[in-house]
Amino acid sequence: MFTVNGKKLEYDVFELEKAELFEREMGAVVDKMNALQSSEGTITLAQSIRTQCEAVAECFDRMFGEGTAAKIFDGRVNLRLALKAYEELVSGINAEKRQIEKIARATASKYGMRQTKK
Repeated sequence: MFTVNGKKLEYDVFELEKAELFEREMGAVVDKMNALQSSEGTITLAQSIRTQCEAVAECFDRMFGEGTAAKIFDGRVNLRLALKAYEELVSGINAEKRQIEKIARATASKYGMRQTKK
């Protein structure tokens, strides 16, 4: 469990489908942000804000269920809020990933040592 914009969210990145969904959604957000950079100078500030906020909102809704973005952003479309929430999401998932890596190392160490003693 982690907090995004003061709202508690649960996401079990230990589950394969959830890990795959996270990776897909992170890629989608990055792709949309990169596409936006390539169109710099041809779109307005408002269009840029809308595109970025929508990318982040879609990510939250796909990962946590429809309506999650509205709950997290309190119905607002604010770029600062969206980018902060995205950062908190990535940080929260990365903390979960570090936990997985720690468990995997401990398990490998524990069972690897047993096999060499036999």
